[in-house]
Amino acid sequence: MDPSRQNRRDFLKLAGAASATVFFPARLRSAEASALAPGPPAPVLVARPFEVDGSVFAWDLHDEGVEKVLDNMQEMSAINSVYIVGLMHPEKRPLTTGVFPHNPVRQTWTAEDARIYWHPETKRYGRIKPRLSDNDWLNQTDWVRVLVDAARKRGLKVGVEISHALVDKARAEGEFADIVERNIHGEISRVRDWLRPLCPNHPDTRAYAVALLTDLVANYDPDFVMSCTVSMDEGGPDKGACFCPSCKQAATEHGFDLGKAQAALLADPHAQPAAGNWQNFRCDTVARYYQVLHDAVHAIKPKIDLRYNMHQNARNPLDWGIDIVKMKPHLDSLRIMDYAEQNGVASALPAKRAWLAENRQKLGPDFWIVSAVAVRPKATPDLIQQGIQLCVDTKMNGITLAQYDGADFPNLRAIRAGLMAAKIPVPPAKSV
Repeated sequence: MDPSRQNRRDFLKLAGAASATVFFPARLRSAEASALAPGPPAPVLVARPFEVDGSVFAWDLHDEGVEKVLDNMQEMSAINSVYIVGLMHPEKRPLTTGVFPHNPVRQTWTAEDARIYWHPETKRYGRIKPRLSDNDWLNQTDWVRVLVDAARKRGLKVGVEISHALVDKARAEGEFADIVERNIHGEISRVRDWLRPLCPNHPDTRAYAVALLTDLVANYDPDFVMSCTVSMDEGGPDKGACFCPSCKQAATEHGFDLGKAQAALLADPHAQPAAGNWQNFRCDTVARYYQVLHDAVHAIKPKIDLRYNMHQNARNPLDWGIDIVKMKPHLDSLRIMDYAEQNGVASALPAKRAWLAENRQKLGPDFWIVSAVAVRPKATPDLIQQGIQLCVDTKMNGITLAQYDGADFPNLRAIRAGLMAAKIPVPPAKSV
């Protein structure tokens, strides 16, 4: 028998754990070893369960009802955690197929541009105010409250996500044009047809992001808040951002002449040391942005989990100004948004394995990482089970379902089966 497994079993007995649903990551085994060494006693670490997240949208809760949604995910997928996308970007739903597989009200829905699905505490907000849905059936109900209250009654961990765009395209190009990122030519940076990122060095951007997250933490007491905000445009200096006045001021404060670098990069996008210094500045900017957010939410709730959602386009994260090692001190966990299973072919999984392993190596054994597992119809139960085993093999601390609204029931059931096949204890199902 593997000695580490024997140690884990002994520790479980000694801890007197009442349930076998506890998963002990590598850091706990390290703590066991350190406890045998001379010197001060090691800190007591509380084991955390292997995380199984369900994700929902406001229209799921409206159309199917929160109790039905949670019943389905708990019974079929053995979730112990759930989060709602509280601020959503424009997107046709479901994402990969023509119609919702189980929605009783509508076949499709096109999410509005950068709307929130809770009722904000307006006094927290400064120049930038959040926008609610234009539809009464969405804006008259506080959907974050609906989910949080229902999840708490079931003993589920609960979170809220802030998605890619902080503000809608119309306001970004209009009243907030002075805050939007600018490319090397001084033009508004266009990441996607709908996405105009706000500059993370602008004080109004930071104030708004802080207001959004502290509003949620103070008024809803979630276990985690997750940011999937695109902080910097992708690509090199001839494509990426940001060269706005706020960035130039911030660069000067940190000993970097961004204006001088801009002139050099206009002549040659690969000019050194300008290109390297510009890239470092972008990564430092994003890290400082998350430091501001981390400090703000932890001032309200010291045990809050500030999670970063590394989106699937960031397989080359430096293109997006993402240096996860620099960001690590200002984050509590990471979600890796890899939906390889939805490609429908096993050949997509090795790249996922490599990406998960790379981030585990970068962040070390003690950092909490969860990985998405796609449950959309192009995935299959077999691929889903392979994806779960892959997450366990790469020492992920949990998985997240991607996503309930577009998932058919056989794929949701495959989550429970995959957890059991991977030897992750799950509570018994009543009926699946």
